[in-house]
Amino acid sequence: MERYLGIILIITLTFFAKNFWQSPAILGESTPSPTETLPVNQPITTESSFTYKLEEETQILPKKTIYEDDPETEAGEEKILEEGEDGKRVRIIKISYHWGEEYDRELVSTETTPAKDKKILRGTKIVWRTLDTSDGPIQYWKKLRVYATHYDSHCSGCNEWTAIGMRAGKGVIAVDPKVIPLRSKVYIPGYGMAVAGDTGGAIKGNIIDLGFDDAKTAGWTARFVDIYLL
Repeated sequence: MERYLGIILIITLTFFAKNFWQSPAILGESTPSPTETLPVNQPITTESSFTYKLEEETQILPKKTIYEDDPETEAGEEKILEEGEDGKRVRIIKISYHWGEEYDRELVSTETTPAKDKKILRGTKIVWRTLDTSDGPIQYWKKLRVYATHYDSHCSGCNEWTAIGMRAGKGVIAVDPKVIPLRSKVYIPGYGMAVAGDTGGAIKGNIIDLGFDDAKTAGWTARFVDIYLL
């Protein structure tokens, strides 16, 4: 009998020992199953030290002015054929920030809209006209509205010789060669006949400088005046 009780005791102790080591509860802790997953509706949150922003940069592409000569239209007359418009280049930049400080810039895309040129029809036909002046009738082919100042060879930066090698003085004027070609003959009311024989740093566009032997005693005051190309 005692032998049977010993066998039963050994079996009982073996059973309890096996269940003890396989139990999920050890000292109040639980061991999850290797196949256990989180519930679907449980959010997963992460924290990144990087943030990003898209920035748009726009560059204006200026239009150009294109002239077309028209031999059937009188010189000095212009007609706008197309106004044209400026183009633009748009760049999208991705800016990366690390803890609020700019870290990197990356070009994401570029879109370019080409400029459309402004087109102007410019007359080149020479039409001679007659003008009665205090010095007698003159034949001219172009009239210009200009602002006329005056100078002499003693002014700052001036000397006795002009840009084309003429002696400075009465009858020689400084012009912008893009407006009045050098060596052109010109009539200026209140001044008389002249030759476009000089240039100047301040003489740009429709500005001319009337040459005198002595600007202080010339009696000319700067003003707008119509001049005539002969």
